[in-house]
Amino acid sequence: MKISKLYNYLMRSLQVRTLFFFQCVVIIGGLVALSLGIILYGRTILQQAQDKVKIDLNSARMVYNEAIKDIETMVCMTSERFFLKEGLTNVRFEKVKKELRRIQIKNGLDFLTLTDNTGRVILRAQNPSVKEDDQSNDEMVRSALKKKTISGTQIISREELLKEGDELVKQAFMACIPTDKSKPRVLDQETSGMILKAASPVMDENGNLLGVLYGGKMLNRNYEIVDRIKGTIFGGEKYRRKDVGTATIFQWDLRISTNVRTSDETRAIGTLVSSDVYERVLENGLKYIGRAFVVNAYYITAYEPIQDVGGKIIGILYVGTLEQPFLDIRNEVIFAFLGI
Repeated sequence: MKISKLYNYLMRSLQVRTLFFFQCVVIIGGLVALSLGIILYGRTILQQAQDKVKIDLNSARMVYNEAIKDIETMVCMTSERFFLKEGLTNVRFEKVKKELRRIQIKNGLDFLTLTDNTGRVILRAQNPSVKEDDQSNDEMVRSALKKKTISGTQIISREELLKEGDELVKQAFMACIPTDKSKPRVLDQETSGMILKAASPVMDENGNLLGVLYGGKMLNRNYEIVDRIKGTIFGGEKYRRKDVGTATIFQWDLRISTNVRTSDETRAIGTLVSSDVYERVLENGLKYIGRAFVVNAYYITAYEPIQDVGGKIIGILYVGTLEQPFLDIRNEVIFAFLGI
């Protein structure tokens, strides 16, 4: 009897130990698998988001460059019009003034200006009372004086904006609004403007230079391009009543055109880019792809520098998608693993 009891005791003890070790293996193995699964899935989700936002940035750049090309095409075609050549040849500008103003309004340009063959302004369609100033030092006008059509992005000072009209000065002015992750700024306001501009030579039938025609649009508080980017890439998709995708044009570190919203649902005009993006894009001229704080939330983002025709970095083009939807998907997977 004693031997039988001892045998049963030893067997039960062995069974308990075996069950215990088996449970340890299952629990530890399960936890390791859970941890690896969460890490790998989380990385996969975020990597897919980053890969998508890279493609989105390429699409945004195409939209931005198309806007520049549209202005170049319009200015170039207008420079070849007969009324312009006739007016410059015969020094008769009444018809030129009327036609340039009509073309400016029709094409939604903020300014359209004609110079002679030395770069001296003859006529401003938007502000005809200001003329005779020399624009030959402007890099785009200087290129057109060499019989080359050119287009791109430019920063224009307040003094130059005044020549094109008071409305552009008002449109350009912005008070700078720091955000939680932004880099401190020396100036607390901005008075210059960022423009898309094209300049084209006006030549007679013999190829002689008669003058230069240049025109463009200001980007400050102009939401046409960023809304087109958002509509093209993201449509009207929302998540918890917030836009999933956003686009922004920065003048240096300042948001001058954006569909990123503040807490009161107004456009975040005048807010500053985060310090991490500032250092990588503006200071080092590199793209930034990854997680970034945008005004009041984290986004999976892509930023790249905007350069003028001389290659100087003057701003940033940005697209981003809300991080929260991806985090929620990851959390659902975690709970599913835990449930299993």
